[in-house]
Parts: sequence; C-alpha cells; structure tokens
Amino acid sequence: MPWLAIALVANVSAIGGAAIYLNSRVVGHEDLTALALVSVTGAVLMFALAWKIVDFQVFRLIRRMAADVRAIAHGSTRQGVDLDRYALMLPLPEAINQMAAKLVQTRQELDTGLGTATAKAEENSARLAAILNDLHEGVLVCNQRHQVVLYNSVAMEMLSQAGQLGLGRSLFEAIAREPVVHMHEVLLHRPELGGKGTPFLAGSVDGHMLLQARMTLIRSADGDAGGYVVTLVDAGPQVAALASRDVLLREITEGLESPLIRLRVAASNQTIVEREAANIERAIKKVTDGYQRALSGWWPMTDVHSADFFAFVAKGVESEGLKVTVTGLPVWLHADSHSLALAVDSLIRQMAERMGLAEIDLAAGADDDSAWIEIGWPGATAAKPALDGWLAKGLTQLAGMTVKDVLAHHAGHSIGQEHRQGRSWLRLPMRKGVEVHFQPKAQLPTRPEFYDLSLLDGVRDIGEMGRLPLKSLTFIVFDTETTGLQPSQGDQIVQIGAVRVVNGRILSGESFNRIVNPGRQIPPESIKFHGITDDMVIDKPPLSVVLPQFKAFAADSVLVAHNAAFDLKFLRMNERQFGVRFDNPVLDTMMLSNYLDGPENGHSLDAICDRFGIEITDRHTALGDAIVTAAVLLKQIDMLEMRGITTLDQVVRELDLKMVLHQRQQAL
Repeated sequence: MPWLAIALVANVSAIGGAAIYLNSRVVGHEDLTALALVSVTGAVLMFALAWKIVDFQVFRLIRRMAADVRAIAHGSTRQGVDLDRYALMLPLPEAINQMAAKLVQTRQELDTGLGTATAKAEENSARLAAILNDLHEGVLVCNQRHQVVLYNSVAMEMLSQAGQLGLGRSLFEAIAREPVVHMHEVLLHRPELGGKGTPFLAGSVDGHMLLQARMTLIRSADGDAGGYVVTLVDAGPQVAALASRDVLLREITEGLESPLIRLRVAASNQTIVEREAANIERAIKKVTDGYQRALSGWWPMTDVHSADFFAFVAKGVESEGLKVTVTGLPVWLHADSHSLALAVDSLIRQMAERMGLAEIDLAAGADDDSAWIEIGWPGATAAKPALDGWLAKGLTQLAGMTVKDVLAHHAGHSIGQEHRQGRSWLRLPMRKGVEVHFQPKAQLPTRPEFYDLSLLDGVRDIGEMGRLPLKSLTFIVFDTETTGLQPSQGDQIVQIGAVRVVNGRILSGESFNRIVNPGRQIPPESIKFHGITDDMVIDKPPLSVVLPQFKAFAADSVLVAHNAAFDLKFLRMNERQFGVRFDNPVLDTMMLSNYLDGPENGHSLDAICDRFGIEITDRHTALGDAIVTAAVLLKQIDMLEMRGITTLDQVVRELDLKMVLHQRQQAL
C-alpha cells in the first residue's frame, strides 16, 4: 500500500538523519555505519511483516467479500455476508447485508408480479386463441413491414396450399402483394375509410384462390399506424356460383334478343307484337337489374375518392411510358378499388397498344343518381368489335374474370362512347359514394368581400395574352386558408392550394397544395373553419419557402380566385419581404358571378355551385375550394362567350366598368 511505502521512506530518512547527526557529534564512523545498517534492516523487516499482515487481514478479506457480493448480485440464495468473518471491516459488511436484503425483497416482489402478469397474459392469450380459432374467417395481424405477427388456424388452413405462412414471415409469401399494398396505402391516406374495416379482393400467390378480404389499421394512442389486421374468406365458391349465374343470364338475354327482333319484323299484327315484345323486354330488364343489384350488393366495395383512384392507376400505366392527365372535379365512387383499377388499367393498355396512344385523360363525374369514370384520348372513337375485345380480356389476378365482368359488378353493362371537343371518351358507369365523409363544420362568418381596385391595378398589364381566346389561356385557380380574416392585423396564410386549367380542362392531377407554418398561433375559431391545427404546421415550411414555389407554379398564367382580392392581399403584402411579385393577370369568379347573374343573386361559392349544379367535395380546404372554383370558372367562360365576350381584354374591361358602378352605388 502507498502509505506503508511512505512510512518506510520516512523511517529510513529519520535513521539516516540521526546517523549523520551522531557522526558529527558523538559516535564513531564504523559504529554509526553498523547502527544504520541494523536500523535499515529492521525497518525493511518491519515493512514486510506489516505488508503481510495487511494483505492477510484486509486485501484477502476484501477479495473474499467481493466474491460474496457478486454471488448475491447474480441470484445466490444467501441473504448476506458473514459478519464474524469480516469483523475487522465493520460497518461495511453490515451495509452490504442491508443492501442484499433489499435486493432479495425486490426480487421476490418482481417474481410475484411477473408470475401474475404471465398467468394473466397466458389466460388472455388462450382466450384470444380460442376466439380466433372459433371464427369462420381467417385472421392475420401484420406489422408495417407486412410481416405476420399473429394468425389463427383458419388462416393457416386456408393458405397452407398457397404459400408459406408463419410468424415473422412476409405476408406476400402467401397472398399477392398488389391488392394488400394498395389497400394499405389507401387506408394510410384516407384513415376515415378504415373505421370498420375496408373490403377488397386479393388472390393467393399461386393464383389458385380468390379471397374476399377486409383490412383495418392498428393505431396507437397518438394515432400512428403500427400495423393492420386482415380477415379472409375464400371467395372462390361464391365467385364461381355468381359467374355461372352471370353466364346463364347472359345466354338467356342474348338468346331472346334475336327472336324478339324477328317477331317484330315478321308478325302481321304489328301493334300487338310490339306491345308484347316490349313487355318481354321490360321483364328481362327487371330480372337483369335485380340480379345486378344483388351482385353489386355482395361484391366487397367501399367509397373511393376518384383522385386517389386515378393516382393509383396512373402510377401503373405511366411506368410504361404512357402520359396520364387527370381532369375535372373529384367525386366519391362506390367500388372495389383494386379490381376496378385492374380493369381500367387493362382497358388503357389495350387502347394505347391498338391506337398507338402516347397520352390519355382520366376524369370522373356524378349527377343526382349515378357516377361514372371516363377515359379520353385524341382522335376517333373505338370500333365496337375492338371495344368488345378489350372488355373480354381476362384478368389473371382475379382468377380469370374479364374486364366486362368487373365493370358489370360495379354498375352494369351500359358502357358508352362519345366525341366532344376533339377528343373521344369511353364512359364507364359507376355507383356514387354512399358514406358520409365529412362532419359538418360550424358556420363562421364568411370572408369579407374585397372590391379593392387598388389591389388589381398592378395586375392589368395583360399584353398579348389579353387578345387570346379565353379557353386557350392557362389559368391557375387558387385559394388560401389563413389564421384569420385581417391581414393588416397580423393574420397569415396557413395553406395555399391551386389547380391548373389548360384549354378548358381542369388538370386536377397538376395541383399545388402546401400547408404553411404561419409563425404564430392559429385561433380556435379559424381551426373550426379549415381544420388546420398548430400541430399540423409545426414541421411545415414557412411562407418564405412556399410563396416562391407558388409563384413558380403560377408562372405566366392567369390567376383566378373566388373573392380574389382577399387572397391577393395576403400574397402581395409579403412580396417585398420574400422577393417575389405577383403581376399575373387576375380574374375573380365572385366578380364574374355578380356581372353575369346580377347583384340580387347570391355570390358565395356554395350559392354559385348550387346554381350550376356543381357537386362540392373537400369543402374548406384550399385545394378542394380551388378545384371547385375552377369548375365555376369554366361555366362562367361559357356564359361570357354566349354574350360575345371571348378574350381576357374584354373580360377585364367589363369587370372594371362593373367595379366602378359598384363603388358609385356604395357611395350614394
């Protein structure tokens, strides 16, 4: 130990000092040397003896105690160390024993708790296993990487011949990837659809089994998706039975068609024959419609947003080099999105190959009773034999069902073509969405009407663009959501949404949609209006980033908004700060409505849409309102052309005159 060495050095130093002193005073040199040697030898022997005593009485006891403590720490049955063995080291052994007693007590409590929890977990696991195994449906639970973390015996038996199913294995070793991934992406993007499970069709990897499936996301307390549950039913027997009935009904219908035609032509009493023939036709149509309703009622369908559906279809066909343009207003369809996507994809690919197409349009529409999907292309309509051949194409992913079968399951066989504005359109009937997707929001005061000529003065330098026909122009129809209605009092933009309109078509696939961090708190009364919260903007870019992006998107187009001066004021008050300038020509659909329909009619966006019969979806979102405003703009352009107003210069001149008259009326 260091202190013993120090003691030795001190002892030797003291002896040496004494020897020097005695040598100079009393004792002779030889005697002094002998004395010094004896003293040093004695000191060394004393140090060695002391070291042995300390090593035996202290160090060895410490090493032995350390071994005892390690044994206790690693689960020894001993309750502590022997106090008698370590008497020289008290009170350290006593402190170790107190700690060991606490450790043993904690272990006992932990073992008791673990035993109780394990028993409870095993009981719950047994109950869950019994419940799952009693179900008639196969149940699979997967994580976000599509690995199976739980399955029941029904799923195991159902998929045992199709592929490998096991814990930790990929679900796609047993079930085809595309429909599962598609439905998973749909539910992640549209969580409101997955509350009770969303149905879809999927095939086994070997292609021998068609499964009717239903997917539900598993969400944590904070709303994040951690996995999903899929329930499975073998749809093969039902599909086979339905297909057989479908063939039978088709044979009956086609078998009666020719005799009815001959009956009308050859019979002598034309009146009676036509009446009876009409009765037969009505009866057949009644049976056909009833069968169709029953078939569609069985088919696993849910509400699908057309914009999401078209994006999925476009991703598939654009990988083959075919350009897809999504046009028109989005609508809600009632469909099995996966099987419908396969059918539409097949039609597009066959049409492109047969006609040599490099681009196609996709659009959706709806009226009071029905909905539809349209596929458009430049050129003439397709010949009926070619169309019949495309519809008869078998889909291997759906156990050989044809494109026509899939479309029939959705809304019947009334597929039509038409040619308008230089393009041909194939219309596929659909069913309208039937669920409620948006909760009604509190009615707040509408935006103030800005008839502010000074805001429009800087955007009247139209130039050559002003002399072009309105429908040949490119419009950027935009809308903003804000923290409030008072830009001069610090309110800021929280969202900018815009859509491009080219050659009279709403290119809903070419849109701009950005949430903006306003740098300030969003008032609760504004959140009720647009639904954008402080949490939603935390990680979003500020307006200094988004505003130049929007300017680049708008480029040299005509800007259009409803109550445009309101939105324009929010843009222009930040121009100098962020180094942009919105000097585009501007049109205001609210001012156009006042000009076209007169001041006595309502000019809110809802009122105008009601007059035009435009169905509104995604109201009070910037992009949703922008798309609806684009539809209003196209209706208003048609009305302007009927009045002989065909260029932007004419529109601006008429609106400026209208504004002057409006201001004079307000001054009176």
